[in-house]
Amino acid sequence: MVYDVIVAGGGPAGLGAAISAAKMGAKTMLLEGRSFFGGEATLGLWMPINRLFLLEGSRGGVHELLTSKLKSYKENISSFVPEDGNNGDGLYVHPEYFRLAAFELLEEANCSYRLYSPVTGAIMEGDFIKGVEVTTKNGIQKYYGKVIIDATGDGDVAFHAGAKMVKGREEDGQFMAHTLGFALCNVKVDKFLTYQRDHNDEFRSIYDNASKEDYLTLKSYWGSKTTLPDVLTVNTSGFGLGRQDGTKAEDLTKSERDGLQVAIDFVRIARNKKIPGLEDCYLMRTGANIGVRETRRIVGEYVYKLEDALEGKEFNDTIARKYGAVDAVYYFAKMKQAASYPYRCLLPLGVENLLVAGRCGSAEHLGHAAGKSMGNMMALGQAAGISAAICSKENITPRKVEVNKVQKRLIEIGVKGINQSV
Repeated sequence: MVYDVIVAGGGPAGLGAAISAAKMGAKTMLLEGRSFFGGEATLGLWMPINRLFLLEGSRGGVHELLTSKLKSYKENISSFVPEDGNNGDGLYVHPEYFRLAAFELLEEANCSYRLYSPVTGAIMEGDFIKGVEVTTKNGIQKYYGKVIIDATGDGDVAFHAGAKMVKGREEDGQFMAHTLGFALCNVKVDKFLTYQRDHNDEFRSIYDNASKEDYLTLKSYWGSKTTLPDVLTVNTSGFGLGRQDGTKAEDLTKSERDGLQVAIDFVRIARNKKIPGLEDCYLMRTGANIGVRETRRIVGEYVYKLEDALEGKEFNDTIARKYGAVDAVYYFAKMKQAASYPYRCLLPLGVENLLVAGRCGSAEHLGHAAGKSMGNMMALGQAAGISAAICSKENITPRKVEVNKVQKRLIEIGVKGINQSV
């Protein structure tokens, strides 16, 4: 079967792409390798989904569809993430309800989808991608599309298509750290959050000193509230810094092992040291799998730079705005809010008929770290989906699309800050 648009990867960028393409009438298929949609928004266990809003107001488009869907559930399944200069303007969401919301939004948009369908190959005619191969328990299956969108995070489609790609930090190839999120129960949440806020140096010193007692060393850790009483979620980013490559099975295996050790050690230390609010905590569960901040990135028609975000460079082909900060775990900086992101970053060199959105888009290492929140990644996917729908209708490739048509559609669905090019 031939689709108008095929989207690979069902995280925030992929959902943004698939829903926006299908809403424009394109016959769309979303392929996801895991057993659920949402990426880090679901596997991270209440990981804050930052930048779903704009100054607590609507960002329009897919962001509005998602937040409205979550608010429509009667249960208390989401709560607002306040701004802290880095994160915020988003939601803590019960992961199982996010999974349900993704299904419902795809179905309401008349978008086809398949889980357990990791992309493991590209169907090529010269430098033109015609479709993708996925490896399932029934063997290899082929999906053909007029336009293909890579929102896998790791750039799997672009990699198999032979696109020019880079990995890691430019000077040494090192990566940002991995995270295995985990949730604790039987926590006095308000007591702990007050302690974490008012005595953060003391809190960190407890774990710094404990690491000398043969506990696994942590570089950073931050607890956040959830939507359940007496349950805390913890985000860590201390293992694998600079070493683990999220495209290698052996490195992912080590990160999974290390992440589990971090979670168990965290609880043991909290109870032994009687950290306020965590004196009687228990490990409830760890995330479905490791969270990866960066692996492959395409080299596109434009490579987004750190300076673009810091200085707020404007582009005529703006198709999204990024909010937040530059956060590479080891490096933090304030960036210009509403930083312009150009359409050309979605276009890989060397491959035709392919759009690449999300963390595998065209950027330098710290350019990617600028505004890498999930809400921003959804905005990049949304633009890719709109472009793909236009291309399939006009029978052109993404490199030939008139960007002002993408911009016009973004404006129509309520996206702010999109100035049409002339």
